[in-house]
Amino acid sequence: MAPTRFACSRSSLSMLSIRVGAIAERLGVAAGEPAARLAMLKARVSAARSAQAVLAGMAEEETALERRIGGARATLETAEAALASVLAEAGCADRTELTGAIERSRAVTALRTDLAEIERRIVEEGDGLSLDELVVACSATDAGEAAASASSLRSRLADLNAAVDAAATAHGEARKAFQSFETGSTSAADAAAEAEQARAELEDLSEHYILKRAQAVMLKWAIERYRERHQDPLLLRAGELFAKLTTGRYASLKVDSEGSSPRLLGLRDDGRTVVEVGAMSEGTTDQLFLALRLAALERSVAAGVALPFLADDLFVNFDDDRARAGFEVLADVARTTQVLFFTHHPHLVAIAKSVVGAQLHSECALQ
Repeated sequence: MAPTRFACSRSSLSMLSIRVGAIAERLGVAAGEPAARLAMLKARVSAARSAQAVLAGMAEEETALERRIGGARATLETAEAALASVLAEAGCADRTELTGAIERSRAVTALRTDLAEIERRIVEEGDGLSLDELVVACSATDAGEAAASASSLRSRLADLNAAVDAAATAHGEARKAFQSFETGSTSAADAAAEAEQARAELEDLSEHYILKRAQAVMLKWAIERYRERHQDPLLLRAGELFAKLTTGRYASLKVDSEGSSPRLLGLRDDGRTVVEVGAMSEGTTDQLFLALRLAALERSVAAGVALPFLADDLFVNFDDDRARAGFEVLADVARTTQVLFFTHHPHLVAIAKSVVGAQLHSECALQ
């Protein structure tokens, strides 16, 4: 396509030059040829349009920023309102006081966690008792006095054991020396003198050993007596019931705490012989468990929880004397809570009537 050509008269070009010159003058374009000045005007127009586009973009960005600022202010106002309620609830005047309150709250939470862990460890090592039961058991004992006494006894026992070991070592060395005197190559007179001296030293060491050993035995006995006097009331009551249920064959119960874990033992009527639960007969084991169960029931009744006691042929492995003793114990229990005894052995019914009495005895037979 051929380029479009425009035909202008001289008068038109003159008028155009005048108009371009006037516009250039107003815009401060330097004087010169009309074509040059027109080119400069076109360059300025192009730059102005670019600047206008940039300004439009900046205006849009400014509008977006203002919207974001407005949203941020709204969020800030909401946060300040929430913070104000938190400050009011915490009783703090400003954020500094609130920070201190938060730190104190964290410290309290940490202390409560430590307390819960300590209580867990106490219950874990409390022979199966709850925390409240342990507190009741310890309330009658001066903790400081008991701890000091136990520590002193342990220290004294350790000293005596060390003295016994030292005496035993010296005794062994003296015996070896005595034997070497008898088999050595020294003269008979020297050997006899040395042997006599060794015998004298051996006698002294033997007396010292016996004394220390006796002290250790007495101290162990004192520790056992201390433990017996300060053992749990539940175990004491169970021991009393166990003695009655076994018609005096066993005197009480005790806990052996010297091993890796505590063991329940039965103390025979001679006051010295102890029997492990696994070595007891089946009937005696039944009487032991019944004594523990009744002791726990009495504590529950004393705490205000009077549940009925259900017994299903508890005395099936008891002889008549122990069955009679068992009914005597149940008769005492019946004074504080209801006792229901189930059995299909007529001779136990007769024993129960003879112990409880016909007036207090209530029988229900199922055919």
